[in-house]
Amino acid sequence: MTLTEMMNEINALGRSIRAAADRLMADAADNTHDMQDIERQQNALRDMNNRMAALRLAYTTQEDAERGNLTTPQGSGSPAQERSLHDMLASREYANAFAHAIRTGAKPGRDLFADKHKVLYDALTIAGGDPAGEDGGFLVPEDIDRSIREYSRALDPLEELFNVESTTTNSGWRVVATDPTKGMTKLTGEGTNITGSGEEPTFKKVTYTLDTYGDWLQVSNELANDEVANLFAYISRFYAKKYTITNNGILKAQLEKLTASTVAKTDDALAAIKEVLNVELDPAISVLSTIIVNQDGYNYLDALKDDNGRPLLMPDPTNATGTMLKGRRVKVLSNAVMPTRTVSTSGATKGDYYPIYIGDFTQYATLFQRQPLELTSTDIGGTAFRTNSIETRCIARMGASVFDSAAAVRKEIFIPAT
Repeated sequence: MTLTEMMNEINALGRSIRAAADRLMADAADNTHDMQDIERQQNALRDMNNRMAALRLAYTTQEDAERGNLTTPQGSGSPAQERSLHDMLASREYANAFAHAIRTGAKPGRDLFADKHKVLYDALTIAGGDPAGEDGGFLVPEDIDRSIREYSRALDPLEELFNVESTTTNSGWRVVATDPTKGMTKLTGEGTNITGSGEEPTFKKVTYTLDTYGDWLQVSNELANDEVANLFAYISRFYAKKYTITNNGILKAQLEKLTASTVAKTDDALAAIKEVLNVELDPAISVLSTIIVNQDGYNYLDALKDDNGRPLLMPDPTNATGTMLKGRRVKVLSNAVMPTRTVSTSGATKGDYYPIYIGDFTQYATLFQRQPLELTSTDIGGTAFRTNSIETRCIARMGASVFDSAAAVRKEIFIPAT
């Protein structure tokens, strides 16, 4: 496909997205419209937006290639290599070799049983070579990687609201295209020259950098020599919670880059939220928005009632325990994850400020993760030697970048001190 053909595809899809967003907005505003149909429209719009992102990336990549500027990221493999790596990590051979490496305290560069762990080194080579392994350890088997993500989902992670992308490099950049703002030129008759609007597609460059995070877990020799499944389950449960807390912190830092405006207790909080959805956010963003609050903020919203005494928070038909406000899902985070800001200095500003974020966070920011996790063990370092146990260390590389700051709005509900 040529660049011109790809741009035509992008423009056509853009028109379809705008039409779908307008239709969804109209149906969402109709209280009698079937919620299941609205949910289907939301999912379809998300798929279209994901396809648009893929098309734009393909366009810029091909454009760079045709200009002779394309470079291959270090550590990236061919599709065949990626398939081979997936099969390798999912194999029983790899799981057994990995468990043996944990039991013997093996790590890249210090391995008395390297011949038994050849498959572990083969995976490192495909994934990015020895340097990644020297810093972190062996790549975890698919059983552990999948279990960590399954346990993480049960912990209600913040990342489910954001765009998440796997990468093979610790830094890089992505291109974001801006939508056109002008229409086509009206022709006065046949043979009229088309002058055009003079508007060219514009692109901005968004960079990302991954930071390295790690933690350790003590494993008894009894457990280390138990069934592989039991050992892997124990490791997965521990690192899943660590992984989720870390991701939540990274994404929360991106949310805090937004400037907060205050909604006083004497103000109409519902009116303020409606203004965000109706005016402050673009309609295409508003229809896909989620409302994020902490426990204090949710408790405040849960107490709001309409003129007939009915609660404003409505049950989510797609989630038995969830709620919605103005047709948008309400996501509740614990106060420990997203604490209430408290001003203790005397004066008019003294009191509590409940955080509230509204927007389509898949458009707002992307969480980048270098997959998979890396894990190594020792029976000599740390306290392992003194306690006759094994210590495992897990390394993960993650980072996040804001792509569209207009896709989310930050508010604070001010409750003055009494």
